[in-house]
Amino acid sequence: MTLLLTQRDLLACGAADFELAATALEEMFRIHAAGDFTAPPSSFLKRPERPHVADRFIGLAAHLGGSFDIEGIKWIGSAHQNPSRGLPRANAVIVLNDAETRLPLAIMEGGLVSALRTAVVQGLAARRLARADARSVGVVGAGRIAALTLHLLHTWFPALATFRCFDLDMSRADRFADHMQKLGVRVEVMSRYEEAVAEADIALAATTAQEAYLDPECFRAGSLFLNVSLMDPTFAFVQRADKIVVDDWEQCIHSDRVLARMHRAGLLDRQQVHAEFGEIIAGSRPGRETDDERIFFNPFGLAIEDLAVATSLYRRARDLGIGQSIDLIGAEWEVLC
Repeated sequence: MTLLLTQRDLLACGAADFELAATALEEMFRIHAAGDFTAPPSSFLKRPERPHVADRFIGLAAHLGGSFDIEGIKWIGSAHQNPSRGLPRANAVIVLNDAETRLPLAIMEGGLVSALRTAVVQGLAARRLARADARSVGVVGAGRIAALTLHLLHTWFPALATFRCFDLDMSRADRFADHMQKLGVRVEVMSRYEEAVAEADIALAATTAQEAYLDPECFRAGSLFLNVSLMDPTFAFVQRADKIVVDDWEQCIHSDRVLARMHRAGLLDRQQVHAEFGEIIAGSRPGRETDDERIFFNPFGLAIEDLAVATSLYRRARDLGIGQSIDLIGAEWEVLC
């Protein structure tokens, strides 16, 4: 039987549980560092008449070993005009398969899982790469990922006192600030992106920008920059970093994002990357070593991250009896003449 899990089902079994996701993701990064995974390059589906960077489907397939021992895929679509239609920009479906029989164990709504793991990875990065005395956060892009990430940072780091936000749509930024206030996070809306990120101890870009705009002057000494989105930093911004940390080097260069473009231009190679994040989690490479380091964290977003969180939620749902079991496959069939 295959377990069907809706978004409501996932919320009922912990899809808003930061600690559940953190435990799963820390274990996943250790497995990544040990090499017990398989992750081919993501498959991108784009149509020429829809050139916007956020108009696409991405298929992320993977095998994750260790205590998870799972295979699966996330199929995530994005349409940048959806918010103006009253629809979510991104939506996703995750399929989990038994690693031995390859039969589908679960089919679940994937947008919530994707957002949760994205935010929690930023929190894990902040634990190891931000200054211990960090007090301020700046974000460009007043969307759901930014909201979830700020909520997590506020929850995990009570010493953070200042949160600033910029968005090209000022009314959207104001609505963002109102929403965050309900979560107990006071956010100042800034009129320029530089005002949001240039003085921040932890800065975050979560936009659908198609052209780079962040100049190196916005990357202050001692700060951590979380490059959640696609094209916001200029090459010069990245080059100002004392340390570049990625989740997976090979995945990063098989994309059209800033590090991949720098690699193709001969401006960045593996030796210039300080570490993959799993090496830092596992303790084989250091995280932040000095207070004045500029650290650029570039999480591509890995299928094994989705599998780790999705598997934890699937197991909890199964134990709690949440979701609908469906006889998707049935018995072996024969071709009848």
